Amino acid sequence: MFRNPTNTALRPTMPEPIFTRADEEHEKFVSSLGQLMLAWADVEAVLFKLLKHYAGVNDDVGRALFSGTRARAAMTFIEAIAENTQMEELRQRDLKETFAQIKSLNTMRDLLVHNINGAEQRFRADDPGRRELTDAPRASRKKNAKKFYIGSSMIDAMCADCTEACWRLHPHWDLQNSPFKPGHGNGIRSEWQFKSPNPIKGSIRGRS
Repeated sequence: MFRNPTNTALRPTMPEPIFTRADEEHEKFVSSLGQLMLAWADVEAVLFKLLKHYAGVNDDVGRALFSGTRARAAMTFIEAIAENTQMEELRQRDLKETFAQIKSLNTMRDLLVHNINGAEQRFRADDPGRRELTDAPRASRKKNAKKFYIGSSMIDAMCADCTEACWRLHPHWDLQNSPFKPGHGNGIRSEWQFKSPNPIKGSIRGRS
């Protein structure tokens, strides 16, 4: 089933409660997606700060070297620095754990912002609280196309983990934190909330 968020006249003839629930979810989804953009910007800012710290450069040199560096590339640089400088094992392990979650968030964030359909909200009649997300129209190989059913609750979990990741990285630039002890810049660590959903199995048709 589908609805057009900007034109309710295009709804199929179905029981109204289904579309009421879909409307409510759409509003939550839009709000959560906006929050994710802000939360992700915080992650990139923290990674930029961390990269400058471990590269041992000041702000001016950092801007010259890393101004266009995205999150995944920043983590790759930091991991290389950690290995090449024989960074203490506990510090590397903490980075690896946090980076693994950020990379998972990054993958889903990219899928969302590049493939969510803003003109249509497709959902199953028995589950109007989740909508379809697929890269089928853009996948270079049909066999590699993926489809998920996701909701605003998943994006809320991603936002929470973006914040958690930022706080977990704070102890890394604390010059007094040596030998390194994993910590949390805002108190006690929370468990990661986002888990990458499993794609829907079966054939997927692209839409033009």
